[in-house]
Amino acid sequence: MPEAELLEKISADLSFLKNKVIEIEEYLEDIDMDLHHVKPEYIRKLEEIKKEGTISGDDFEKKFGVKL
Repeated sequence: MPEAELLEKISADLSFLKNKVIEIEEYLEDIDMDLHHVKPEYIRKLEEIKKEGTISGDDFEKKFGVKL
């Protein structure tokens, strides 16, 4: 393969890779925008709720005087 053809092939390959990297960067930016950071106080509240546990529907109805 002549040197000029090899350089053209390398250039085309680099162009392809550059476009792929740009696509990946855009995809990662989209993912980053979709992610939401949870405030530490919310995590603490969730941990408290987990510690308290859950009650049955019947117990809830009795405790709060409502019908589910």
